[in-house]
Amino acid sequence: MNDKSHALSGVWSGRFDHDNADRAETVISAWINVSTDRLSGSTLEPNTFVDTEEDELDALLRGHVSGDELVFLKTFQGVDQESIYCEGTIEEDGDRIVGQWYYGWPDERTGTFEMDREQARSEPLKKCQHNLES
Repeated sequence: MNDKSHALSGVWSGRFDHDNADRAETVISAWINVSTDRLSGSTLEPNTFVDTEEDELDALLRGHVSGDELVFLKTFQGVDQESIYCEGTIEEDGDRIVGQWYYGWPDERTGTFEMDREQARSEPLKKCQHNLES
């Protein structure tokens, strides 16, 4: 089995779509930590659906990873909003997650999401040392 769960920790960016075509996709930033198959983290996204003065919504993530699959609850902070259930699959290279989200019962709403790992960008050490000496 090719277990990528230990390598998921990091910064991710992505989007989620609504199955209802009347709503546009929403961009999202996520910070994920995985330790012994337990997933935790947080997200930040524009406020597109909660009646509040906040322009952005932050949420906590709690769930688990098993092999190439993950499930988690996304719980918004500071607003009265039901948690969103998400289930996804880690793609082969480990740098992409795709999945489905579910919200609200009995009038369930659903959609898809995808997230890509953000790659760290840094200057080579020699260039940094040169800049310090200048």
